[in-house]
Amino acid sequence: MRRWLVFVSVVVLLVLYTGLELGFLVPKAPLAAIWSVDVAFFWLLIGWQLAQRRGASARSRAWAAFGWVAAFATGLWATFVLLTLPVDLAALARSAAPPRALMLGVLAVSALLAALGLRQALAGPVVREVSVPISGLPEALAGLRIVQVSDLHVGPMIAKDYVGAVVDDVLSLEPDLVALTGDIADGAVEHLAAHVAPLARLRAPLGVYYVTGNHEYYWGAEPWVRKMKELGLTPLIGEGKIVEKDGARLLVGGIPDPAALSFVPAHRGDASEVAAAGEADFKLLLAHRPDAYEQSEPAGFDLQLSGHTHGGQFFPFSVIVGLAHRYRRGLHKHGRLWLYVNSGTGYWGPPHRFAVPAEITLLVLRPA
Repeated sequence: MRRWLVFVSVVVLLVLYTGLELGFLVPKAPLAAIWSVDVAFFWLLIGWQLAQRRGASARSRAWAAFGWVAAFATGLWATFVLLTLPVDLAALARSAAPPRALMLGVLAVSALLAALGLRQALAGPVVREVSVPISGLPEALAGLRIVQVSDLHVGPMIAKDYVGAVVDDVLSLEPDLVALTGDIADGAVEHLAAHVAPLARLRAPLGVYYVTGNHEYYWGAEPWVRKMKELGLTPLIGEGKIVEKDGARLLVGGIPDPAALSFVPAHRGDASEVAAAGEADFKLLLAHRPDAYEQSEPAGFDLQLSGHTHGGQFFPFSVIVGLAHRYRRGLHKHGRLWLYVNSGTGYWGPPHRFAVPAEITLLVLRPA
C-alpha cells in the first residue's frame, strides 16, 4: 500500500508539473484544453506500457505503431522534464519566469536528444570488454571469459529478433560462462514465451546462469524461473554451484532481487550462505542490484556482476542516477571485491539510450 501511495503521489506531481509547463509553452490555449491534453497524455504514458506488456503489439500493426509513437513521446517528455527542471528552479530562485523562447529551445533540444536516443536504442548493444585483475588467481582461470547480459527487458519494445541478435553476439564471444543478471523479461510468460525462445541457444562450457531482477517479480517470478529452466539456463535463487576448469574450482552464486520479499518470500538469498556452498579458488556472485556489495564483499566474493541501474539509460538521467546508486555503471573496486555494473542489454520504457548505449559485457579474468 505504501508503495502505491508513493507511486500515485509522484504521478500526481508530474501531472501538475507537466500541465504548468504546457500552459507556459502555449499561453493562449484554454485552461480546460491544456489540462485535458495533460491528463490524456499521462493516460497514454501509463496505458501504453500496460497494454503492450499484455501482448497488445501482437494483435495488429496499428497497436504496434501506437506503441512506438507512445514510447517515443515518453522519451521526449522525460528528457524535457529533466532538462527544464533546473531552468525552472533557477527562475523560481530569481522570482521571475524563464524566457518562453528558452523553454521552446529546451523542448527542441529534448526532441533532438530523444531522436538520437531512439537511434542508439535501435542499434542494439555494443560489446564492452573489461579486464578484471584478480589477486591469487589460479593459472587455470587466467583468461576465463565471462559474458554478462542484464536488463534485457523483453516485452513492449524488445522482441525475439532483438533477443536473437543478442544471443548471436554472446556466442560469437566464445564465453566460458554466461551470466544473466535479472530483468530479462518485462511481462507475463504467456505473452513473451516466443520472444525469449532464442535464449535456449545460449551455451558455455561452465554453464549459463540466471538470477531474478525486480521486474520478474512484477510479472510472476516463479513462472519466469520455470521458463528459464525450460530454456536450459540454471537459475540461482540464493544458492551456489561449484564448477571446475582444469582442476581449479569456481563458485558461481546468485541471490534474488530484494523485491522477492514483497512478492515471493520463499525466494531468499544471503551472500554469506551462498559463499559457503563450497571451497573455491574464485567466487563469483550474480546479484541484480549493485548495492548487494554490502553483503558480497564481507562474504568473500572476488567478483560481483549486477545491473538494474541502466547507467541512467539516457542523458541527463545518466547523471542523476548517481544520487541513488553509489556504483551505477562499469567496473569498481570495493575493498577486496570487484564489482561490475552492466548498463543494460536492452532498455526499459522509452527506446531512448542517448549517450548510454546498451551493452553486452565480456569480462576477462587476469592475474593481478
